[in-house]
Amino acid sequence: MADYRVIACEVFEQEILNGLHLSPEKCIFLPQGLHRTPDLLKTELQKQIDLLDEQGGVDCIYLGYGLCGHGVAGVCSRMSKLAIPDSEDCIPVLHGLSRAGGRQTVDRTMSYYLSAGWIAYGSDGWKEYQRCQEIFDHETAYWCTKEMIKHYRKFTLIDTGMPSYSEDQAYTRRISEFFSMEYGEVKGSLDWLESLLNGEAAFNVMVKPGTPLEVKMFTVGNSAAID
Repeated sequence: MADYRVIACEVFEQEILNGLHLSPEKCIFLPQGLHRTPDLLKTELQKQIDLLDEQGGVDCIYLGYGLCGHGVAGVCSRMSKLAIPDSEDCIPVLHGLSRAGGRQTVDRTMSYYLSAGWIAYGSDGWKEYQRCQEIFDHETAYWCTKEMIKHYRKFTLIDTGMPSYSEDQAYTRRISEFFSMEYGEVKGSLDWLESLLNGEAAFNVMVKPGTPLEVKMFTVGNSAAID
């Protein structure tokens, strides 16, 4: 592999470092909370890309993101190729590819998905309840949180084989019981992330230096991905 860098959401940190065994020196992990404000995500991504451009010598920058509310649209490297999963966000990427070698169908209507990285760095029902409880009493905080997650029937853990699996499973079961919701679990995979690092165009968007990422390049943006 030519010289590269990875800029990724910290949600992918365990999969990238412990699963794919990439060197930490090659990776930059950004706060998960940037997803909440796509413009801030775009600004921080571009800042990190510009710093790498200034250093030079990087053939490709792999972005551990999806389209993420259009937060990656417009980012560009003057010096390096960019590659990013052709995905709406991290959830399908963590599910991995199907046995037939295509994208899996991810049902978001019932499940509130959690993963090792989401539990470590992201927000979820339990953390929102704790935040609300700083302001309200238990009953009000519980009601507010239940309103936030009322469209979901269960918490579903995506198991990507990380060392924290037992703790993540216990955590997900605990909050499922707390909110009187079902517990679910699906087997995830690192194969989509591997395809990104292997330069496979089938499930990833790749652009040459000087070309910004555009929404239309993503199939989730209702247009075919480019080669």
